[in-house]
Amino acid sequence: MRNLKLKYSQQFNTNIKNAKFLLLNPNVDDKANNERFVVTSDKLYSLSLRENQLPKVIIEVPNIVDAEYLALDNVICLATGGGEVLLVNLQTSSASEGTFCDVGIERMVWSPDQDVVVFVTREYNVVAMTYNFDVLTEHALKEVDAEAENKFVNVGWGKKETQFHGSEGKQAAKKKSSEELHVVIDQLPQNIEITWRADGAYFAISYVCLSQGRTFKIFDKEGTLQYKAEKQFGLLPCIAWRPSGNWLAVPQKLPNKSVMALFEKNGLRHREIVLCFDLETNPIKNVKWSSDSEVLSIETAKGFYIYTINNYHWYLKQVLASEQYNEVILFEWDQRIDEEKTCHIMLINGDYFTFKWHWVVDGHMPSGLVTVIDGQRLLLTNFSKAIIPPPMSNRELQLEGQFYISSVIVKAVKDIIYLCMYDSGHNLHFYVAETELPLLFKKICETPFTATSSESSMRLNCIQWFDYSEALSVIFNHTKENTTYLHRLTADEEDQTHCDYNVEGTIIALAKCETIKNQWIYQTLEDGALKTLTLGTSSINGTQLHVQLNYIAEKLEVISRDNHTDFISVVLTTNRCLYVDKECLATDVTSFCQTGNYLLFTKLASLHFVRLADLRIIDERRLERGSKLVTAISELGRVVLQMPRGNLEVINPRVLSLELINDLLKPSNRYYRLAFDMLRKQRINLNIICDHNIKDFLDNLDVFLKEIQNPNWLNLFISDLQNEDFTKTMYASSYKENLQSYPGDFQIENKVSYVCKALLSHMEASSEKRYCLPILTAYVKMDQLEKALLLIWEEKRRHCFDESEETEQALRYLLYLVDVNELFNVALGTYDFGLVLFVAKKSQKDPKEFLAMLNEWKKYKNDNYCKFKIDEYLKRYEKAIQHLAKCGAEHFEEGLTFIKNKKLFIQALVLYKHDNEKHKTICLAYADYLRAQSKLEDASIMYERGGNLAQALQSAKHILNWQRVLLLARKLKEDMAVVAKSLINPLEEQGKFEEAYDISKAYGNNFKQSLEILVRGKIFLKAIFEAEMRDDSLLDTLIKMELLLHCNHLIASLLSDKELFLSYKERLLAVRVKRLKKVEMLYGEGANQTLMNDNDLLSDTSSLYSSHYTTSSQNTQNTGYNVKSIKRKTFRSSKNRRKHERKLLSLKPGNPFEDIALIDALYNLIVKCFNQQQSIRDTCKALIMLVDHDAEAIKLQKQFKQLLTVMQDSLDEIWIPEIRTTSEFLQGPNIDYTQLQNEQRYAMIDPLKRFKPQLSISDWEYEILKA
Repeated sequence: MRNLKLKYSQQFNTNIKNAKFLLLNPNVDDKANNERFVVTSDKLYSLSLRENQLPKVIIEVPNIVDAEYLALDNVICLATGGGEVLLVNLQTSSASEGTFCDVGIERMVWSPDQDVVVFVTREYNVVAMTYNFDVLTEHALKEVDAEAENKFVNVGWGKKETQFHGSEGKQAAKKKSSEELHVVIDQLPQNIEITWRADGAYFAISYVCLSQGRTFKIFDKEGTLQYKAEKQFGLLPCIAWRPSGNWLAVPQKLPNKSVMALFEKNGLRHREIVLCFDLETNPIKNVKWSSDSEVLSIETAKGFYIYTINNYHWYLKQVLASEQYNEVILFEWDQRIDEEKTCHIMLINGDYFTFKWHWVVDGHMPSGLVTVIDGQRLLLTNFSKAIIPPPMSNRELQLEGQFYISSVIVKAVKDIIYLCMYDSGHNLHFYVAETELPLLFKKICETPFTATSSESSMRLNCIQWFDYSEALSVIFNHTKENTTYLHRLTADEEDQTHCDYNVEGTIIALAKCETIKNQWIYQTLEDGALKTLTLGTSSINGTQLHVQLNYIAEKLEVISRDNHTDFISVVLTTNRCLYVDKECLATDVTSFCQTGNYLLFTKLASLHFVRLADLRIIDERRLERGSKLVTAISELGRVVLQMPRGNLEVINPRVLSLELINDLLKPSNRYYRLAFDMLRKQRINLNIICDHNIKDFLDNLDVFLKEIQNPNWLNLFISDLQNEDFTKTMYASSYKENLQSYPGDFQIENKVSYVCKALLSHMEASSEKRYCLPILTAYVKMDQLEKALLLIWEEKRRHCFDESEETEQALRYLLYLVDVNELFNVALGTYDFGLVLFVAKKSQKDPKEFLAMLNEWKKYKNDNYCKFKIDEYLKRYEKAIQHLAKCGAEHFEEGLTFIKNKKLFIQALVLYKHDNEKHKTICLAYADYLRAQSKLEDASIMYERGGNLAQALQSAKHILNWQRVLLLARKLKEDMAVVAKSLINPLEEQGKFEEAYDISKAYGNNFKQSLEILVRGKIFLKAIFEAEMRDDSLLDTLIKMELLLHCNHLIASLLSDKELFLSYKERLLAVRVKRLKKVEMLYGEGANQTLMNDNDLLSDTSSLYSSHYTTSSQNTQNTGYNVKSIKRKTFRSSKNRRKHERKLLSLKPGNPFEDIALIDALYNLIVKCFNQQQSIRDTCKALIMLVDHDAEAIKLQKQFKQLLTVMQDSLDEIWIPEIRTTSEFLQGPNIDYTQLQNEQRYAMIDPLKRFKPQLSISDWEYEILKA
C-alpha cells in the first residue's frame, strides 16, 4: 500500500562528457565529503558538487573498461582494454601497476567486500584473483564441456515426451520451437556482464554460448564453476543479482511478450516480470537492484522503469523519461548506508542528477482512501467500507496515453475529495469525488507543466497541494546548483497560472501548515534545521527558524491541535527517532500517522499511542514484527497496518474506540445506543457508560432507558456494574483528571447499589413489560435475591397460581443468573414452602434431596422452631438463635448446646438479657470458653457476671491483676492481708516491684521489708523518697550501700562494654584490610585458588535470610579461579536453620563470615548501651540526693558519656557505603566477581542492620555533674 515517492532531486552541471563510471567512497557521507569520482573512457575526474569547482583530472589512461573504488586503501582501481590494471592513489594522484594481462581485459568486477576481483579476458577466460592479485582459478568461459560441481537433479518428471499436447498429438513432442530455429549466434550482442551476490559468496557471468546463445554461469568466490543456467532462448545481455540473494534478473524476449526473467542461484528459471514495453522497440541497456533489494531499475533507450514487489506482485512505481537530445549514459544506485534508495544519473552532456526516493502512503486518511501506483493504473481502496488486500483494490483509475503515473495527491474540502495525478510526461490530471462515494472520481481537467530554463525535463518533482481550499493549486520543487526552485501552478478547466519561488539549499522535506495560510515548514539538506516559509502571491514573504535538528527528516508532517489554534511539527528522522518539535518522543520508530487527538507510531514489534494534548504515551500494544501503519480512520477508530510480506491487518485500538465513545456520550450528544453497541463489539467494559459522567448519566436515566430498547442490553449493562470508577483506573489514560462529577450523596464504594436503585426507581415506575428481566438483574446485582424471588412469586399469586409464561420465563432467567442450590436456599429462607416447591420444580433438582426434609419441617407445630431448623440448615446461625430464643424454656438446653457449638455467646447474651437465670448460665458457659482460649481477664469478668466469684478470683490471680483480686476477695469476705501477701512474690518475679511495694506497704506491718522490694528492683529514687518520709535511718543502713554497689557495677559494665566495642571494631577493620589484600593478590600476578576458599561456604549459606543467588559457575579468564555453581539452600527444619545462623554469626576468629558476625554484634551492643540513658540518669539522680556521693555520680556520668561518644564517632567506620548499597544479582559474561561476592556477602546481613542504628538521644545528663 505504499508508493515510491521522490524525496528530493539535485541537478549539477559537471561538464564531463561521456561518463562511464561514477565512484563514491562508501564510508563517507555527503556532509563529511561530497567528492565524487567520474571515469570516462580515458580520464579519471575528481568532482566536488557544492563548491562550484570545475572537475579536476586526476589521471589520463587510454581505453578504460572498468573501475572500482577500493575503500580500504583509498585508491581507485582502473582496468584497461590493453590488459593493464592500475591503482590510482587519490592523495598523490600517482598510479601503480596492480597486474597485467597480455591478451587484454574485457571486464573487471570486484566482490562487494573487495576481497576478490574477477577478470574476463579478451580470450573469454575467467580469472579470479585475491585482493593482492594472486590468481585463485582460471576458467574458459565458452568451454561447452566444462562440468559444474552442482548439477540439476532430474528424475524424469515433466519431460516433454510424457506431457499431454492436446490436438497436436505426440508429434508435438518432437517438434522444435521457433525460438530454437531462428537463433543466429553471430548476430547476438557479444558483450559480457558480471554480477556479484551481495554477500560475496557467488558471482554470475552472462555471455553468448556457441551452442545455445545467451546464457550465464554461476561461480563461487574462488572462481569454481558451480551451476550452469538452464537452456532458455531469448535472453538478453544484462544480468543483475538481487542483493538479498534469491533471484538473478535477466531480460528475455518471448514470442508473445517481453519479460524480466528471474532465475534462482542454481540457474533454474523461477518466475518473471511482464514488462510494459517491447524489448525490440525499446531495448534494455542496464538492469540494477537497489542495495536494500526493494527496487529493480530497468534502463532502456527511452528512460528508466522502476519496479517494486509486494504480496508477490510487481508494481511499476516510476518511469523517468530520457531527454531526446541528452541521452542517459550512466545510472547507479548508491551503496552507502542510509542511501539505499538514492540513485545517480549522468547525461551525455555532463548534467548530473541525484534522486532520493522514499516510501510514502498516499491517500486521504480521514476517509480511509489509499491510492497505490502501478504503471498507468491508480489502485483505489476505501478502508472505511471494505478491507481489500493488495494487489487487489476497490477501483482503478486508468491513465490514457503513453505516459505513466509518477505521483498522486489527495485532499478533502468540505464534502468534496480532490485527486491530482502527475505523470511521466509532466502533465497534471485533476479528479473530483464526493466524500460519501470516495471511489467515484470524475476527471475535471488536464494541465501540462512546461519546463522553464532553470529545469531539465529529467527532473521529477515533489508535488503537493498548495492549500486546502477548493482551488486546484499545487506546488512542486527541484534543486539545481544548491538552489531549490518552488513552482506553484493553479489550474482550472479554462486557464492555468504559474508562480515561482527560490530557496537557498536543497529542500528534502516540505509540509503545509493548515492553521496558517500560505505557511510551510521545510528542512534543507545542508543544515538540518526546520524552518517556516511564508509564500506570498509572487515572492517569499519570510523565513525563520522553527526547530534545529541534527538529523535528516525521512517524513515530516505538520499537525494542528487545540481546535486548530496551534500546530506542531512531527519528524521521523533517518536514525529512526521521532521528534515532536524539538523533543525526541521515541527511538527505533518505523512509521507514524495522526488520527483525531492522537499520534500513532510503530516500532519494530509494537504500536504506541501519543495524546497530542500533553504529548504523553498513554498506551501500546504488540504487533507482528515489522508492521507499519497504512492509515487510521478516526471516525471508525480503525487502524490499518501492513506486514512485511504485504498482507494487511486491521485493528480497532481501545484508545481510539474510547475517543469515539467519549464523543458519543458527551452531554451534547448522549447517543447511548451507538456507544453501547461499540462497547459491546469492542469488548470494552460497559461501566464506562455511567462512569463517563456519573451525574449526567443519573440525571438522564430516562434518555438511557429510551435509547436502550433491548432488555438483554440492559441486563448486560447491569451485570457489568462494579464499584469502581473506570475513568480513573482501567481507562484513566483516555480521560483528563478532575473532570468527573458525582452526585452529592454518591460514593464510589456504593456505585453498584446507587445506580441499581436509580434504575429500579425508573423501571418499576414504568408499566413496560420489557423491564421485567432487568429489574430482576438489578436485585441480583445488589445481592437481594430474596426480593427478586418474591417479585416472581407475587406475580405468580397475581395470576392465581396459573401457569404464566412471564413468571416461568422470569424464574428460568433467575436460575440462569444464580446457582440453583443458592436460589433454592433463598427460597427456603422465605419460610414459604409453596415458593420452595415452585423453585424446585424449575431447577431440575431431585425430589429425594428435599421432599423428606420439607415434610419433616412441616410436622413442627411451633413455627419459630421450624424456622430455627430451616435457619440451622441454611447456616444462618444468628437468625436461628433468634427464633430458638422465642421457643420457650423447653428448648433452652438445646439452645445452650447450639450456642456453645456455634460460639454465639454475644448474640445469646443480648437475647436472654431479661431472663436472669438463663443469662447467668450463658455467662458461665462463655467464661469457660474464654478461659480455654487463655483470655483470663475476659473470663474473670464473665465468671463474676455468672455468679462464680471464686473462679473469677482465680482467673484474676493468674494474670496478676492485683486490684481486681483484692476487689473479688472483699466480695468473697476472705482475709485481705493473706490474699495481698500472696501476690507480692509473683509480682516481683514478673519485675513489677512498684506494685509489689504498694501491696506490701498497704497490707504489711514491716516497712523495712517493703522498702527492700524497691531496692531489689533498683528503684532507688522512690526508695529514698519513701525512706525520708517514714524512716530516714534506712538511708544509711539499707539504701546507700546497695546504691553504691549498683553504681560500681554500672561503671564496670560500661568499661567492659567500651573495651568490647573497641575490640570488635578493631577486629572488623583488620578483617576488611585482610580481605582487601586478598583481592589485590587475586588480580595481581600469581593469583592463588586458595584465597577464595570461602566461596563454598558462601554458596551454602547465602540464602539464609534473603534467598539470594551465589556466584555464577564460570571460569574467569582474568583470574583463573573457578567460581562455584549457583544454588538455592533450603532447610528441612528450624533446628538446621538455627544451626546455620549460629555458624554464620559466630564470633570465633577465623570464621569466613567474621565481618558479618562483628557487624551484627556491634549493632546489638550500640543499641543496648543507648537504651541505658534513662537508667543512668535515674542512678545519677539518686546519688545526688545522697549529697555526699557526687563523685560517684560524676564518674558514672563521665564514663557513660565517653562510651556514647566513642560509639557515635565509629558509626561511619563500621557501616561503610558498600554495605548499604546492595544491588541486584549480576549476570552476563562481563561480571566483576569481586563486586558480586561483596554484594552477596553483605546481603546476608539482616536488612535493618545494614544501616546505622537509629539512635534516640534524650536529655540524660545533669549540668551539675559535668566536670
